[in-house]
Amino acid sequence: MSRSDDWGSPADAATATSRLYGLLRVADITVAMPAAAIREVVPRPAALFPFPLTRPDLAGAIEVRGAIIPVIDMGLMLGLAPASAQDGIVAIVRDQGRVVGLLLDAIMGIGRLPEDAMGHLHYPDDAPLHRLATAGFLHGETRGIVLDPAQLSAMPGLPLVPDSLATRRQDEGGRGGERAADRGNCLLFRTSGHRVALDAHAIVATLPESALTVPPVDNDLWLGSLGWNGMAVPAVDTLRLIGLGSLGRAPGRCAAVVIHVDGHTAAGERACAALLIDGVDDIRQLPRHAPAALGTIGVSGTGAAHALVDVDGQPVLHLDPRALSADPRLVDVAAMQVPLGNTETNATAGEERSARAGLGTTDAWLTFRLGESRYALPLAAVEAVLPGQQAMLPMAGQFPLSGVFLHRNRPTPVIDLAIRLGCARLAADDTAIMVVVDMEGQRRAFLADMLCSVERVPLQTLRVQASSRQLPAATIRCRANETWEVLGPQAFALAEGSALVA
Repeated sequence: MSRSDDWGSPADAATATSRLYGLLRVADITVAMPAAAIREVVPRPAALFPFPLTRPDLAGAIEVRGAIIPVIDMGLMLGLAPASAQDGIVAIVRDQGRVVGLLLDAIMGIGRLPEDAMGHLHYPDDAPLHRLATAGFLHGETRGIVLDPAQLSAMPGLPLVPDSLATRRQDEGGRGGERAADRGNCLLFRTSGHRVALDAHAIVATLPESALTVPPVDNDLWLGSLGWNGMAVPAVDTLRLIGLGSLGRAPGRCAAVVIHVDGHTAAGERACAALLIDGVDDIRQLPRHAPAALGTIGVSGTGAAHALVDVDGQPVLHLDPRALSADPRLVDVAAMQVPLGNTETNATAGEERSARAGLGTTDAWLTFRLGESRYALPLAAVEAVLPGQQAMLPMAGQFPLSGVFLHRNRPTPVIDLAIRLGCARLAADDTAIMVVVDMEGQRRAFLADMLCSVERVPLQTLRVQASSRQLPAATIRCRANETWEVLGPQAFALAEGSALVA
């Protein structure tokens, strides 16, 4: 896979030191193969065709688009138990214009494996010439072995057949020019009954079904967070994101596809988001005919960039990775990615949001920065997190008000919190984050430079003497041993007599 194919960014260091692999499962072991070597994945048929026996692990043959392809039981080839799943798969693997089928139990998805996750294997001089497993890997919760397609095709007695699909595409290319340009592999998956495809190079990882933690704010798009590679990655409603409705479920257990999103986290790392899915179906190249972009039929917004394509007679929505990564809703949510140790796991959304009170009602806090200053809010008081650039009516000369905007069809005052607290906001409105809070029944909003984390730590109250008015009345100390001043209702109070109260 060339760098020009990879996500469209000129220099992504994380991608430069990693490769994209298809992750497959057989006999309780995860097998990784370069995604470019996997032509497609098809369901295991009820019975394989008989095929002349050339190896003891040859299970038979399968018909795929008019071609008879021999199938090797991958479990037996690796010296493990045979592939036993009746609802298993056959991965069609290619090398130098030839293909063979591998019988496996399941497809786990696609993931990027950095070089430092590999433990390369070194064989003794008297080992067999064909060394199939080239490395072991450990990356996040995923571990297994890496297979070399070239070594696979060189296995003694392994029957391979010409890749008739590639030959047909070459013929089409001679007649149809650009239609034969390689569009690369795609991951096909299901989400709430819809079939969806995403370019493999746009995927960072696929996550198996696991529990979602409760999101820190009310947000129709953000349904929870999933652990991956030491981070709590925000997980979103895929259907709502692409404009096809909603998954219509409360946070529970779900699988996901992790993608990179424009922007960075508070720690300076590239932000990620997880698209919730039901399961992975296939890895394959999509048809080469021109896709029907939804914008051509009047679909607006970022959903207009996605396209409808035909895959085996079924409509599949092919997602545009650039439109996804730049979607402002996804960018805002992905900015909340925090280390796993900073996520709250024990409180329920109902318990937190029913409090809606001031200090001391909960030990869950949302931390944020204004310039160099660090502040925290009771998590139960946070109603929404929005892009900073909202359509607003300015309120010059009405300090502490800087303006008012409509949120959920209600006028919401915007407090100039930085000036009120005597600090400086550094971010411009288009990069700042708008936080809406509800304290003592009053809704207010303010602009913050950055949201940092969710903390579950005890409140530390101080007795403030008259001579010590610079000391905060309450603080928290997070796991990084930093102190954050906790803001209460008084920080958001409007001037007496103000007619604008929400």
